[in-house]
Amino acid sequence: MSSSPYSQLKLRAVLRQADWWLDGPILKPLHNLLAALVLAAGPWLLVIVTLILISWTADNRFTDEALEDMRLAVVYAFMLAPIVAAPLGIIAARTIADTEVPPDASAVGALLLVVCGVAGTAAEVLVIIVVLVLGVSNPALTLAFALLTSASAMMWVAFAVLAACKARRHLILSFATGLFIAVLLSVGVADRAGSGSALVWCFTSGIVFCLALCLSPFLNIRHQLAELRHAAGQLRLCAKKTWPLAVGASLAIMGIWADKWIVWFGPGGQSSVAGFRHMPTYDSALFLAQLSTLPGLASLAIYFEEPVRRAMDRFRAKLANGATLRAANLSGMAVSEMIWTGILRIMMTQFAVSAALLLLAPVIASAMGLRLDQFLVLRMGIVGTLLHALFLAASGVLVLCNAKMAFLILQAAFLTANLSLSAVLTPVFGVNALGFALASGLTSIFACVVAFETTKKLIAYLFIFGNDTVLN
Repeated sequence: MSSSPYSQLKLRAVLRQADWWLDGPILKPLHNLLAALVLAAGPWLLVIVTLILISWTADNRFTDEALEDMRLAVVYAFMLAPIVAAPLGIIAARTIADTEVPPDASAVGALLLVVCGVAGTAAEVLVIIVVLVLGVSNPALTLAFALLTSASAMMWVAFAVLAACKARRHLILSFATGLFIAVLLSVGVADRAGSGSALVWCFTSGIVFCLALCLSPFLNIRHQLAELRHAAGQLRLCAKKTWPLAVGASLAIMGIWADKWIVWFGPGGQSSVAGFRHMPTYDSALFLAQLSTLPGLASLAIYFEEPVRRAMDRFRAKLANGATLRAANLSGMAVSEMIWTGILRIMMTQFAVSAALLLLAPVIASAMGLRLDQFLVLRMGIVGTLLHALFLAASGVLVLCNAKMAFLILQAAFLTANLSLSAVLTPVFGVNALGFALASGLTSIFACVVAFETTKKLIAYLFIFGNDTVLN
């Protein structure tokens, strides 16, 4: 017992040293990039790595049907979880950001407990709807699927709260540890598991462990019922102001999956033994294509979080100090130019990456064992994903300018376009992701026009159109 305080002091010294290294001039950009990657696609990277490793180690021990059901349970869980977690994460992050005095650990813990509870419950409702609609028949797999979806939704919300609190180091360490546990258990038990549901349970254990690590700074705090009610009230008030952003975020997630839903329930779609709808040739190629924009999305997240945010803060400070109308307009134009210059540079870099991947597509297809139809989906998917990244960049500008209704309308437009174009073009041209690419292209043009016009009226959107106090 006497060594316990000494051990705690050593641990704190190690963490301080880690902070010094991670915040240094060399590793700080990498630190920020890792945090952005975890927020943008960390859970999906976890899924891809684990499924690939399981496929390599368990191919000879499971039937193709069992592995297929396991993969689809994981994919469906990570499809449903963000639909719930994205809006709740936005509301929770906005609640923290709008607090005049930075909340203490107890207040953040209460907020996190409430929003995780709501996310887990809402995720279970979605699971019940999907299971009933699809008629999933495997009880053990259904139970594992339900817990995985709920835990994933809570984990995504916890990531958003930690990011809002600037706890990037804790976020990265929690994700890395959860990734290690999920891969270790899934791969280690693959040769002993008797069913695909057992593998899903192993994967779920890593997600639950990651969630527990995210919550660990707040677990030793005893929250009173009044504190939880206060946190729930704060979330409710913030939801009333930010509901267009929350609903828009949920529509944005659904828009990404819209073309897959059309294909799954179309003539070429298949049902697994357990009842999950899918189309393997389309899904695998398009998932691979969508990984191509991870560098661009992570760079955009960092750009909006740091340089753009600082420029906006300086702009607001200049207005608060009594700048003239002419000086305010010039300052707003400078901020607008800075935003679009940065986006242009990031998108040009992403264009170069996507162009290189298009040229390497035959090599990638050969290495991954893709068929000709999957190769065509891969190429069209890379183009569509690049255009969708531009759409997301323009949508980020609208969020930054607090143009909430414009953001909501754009996400609804993309969802509608992806659904309708995929439904119309797939029977004519076949399953090749053409509907997704056209929807991304058309809505990205529309989004850029709207976002550019919004930044031209930066003062109005920040202080009139986007000012909840004025509008209410």
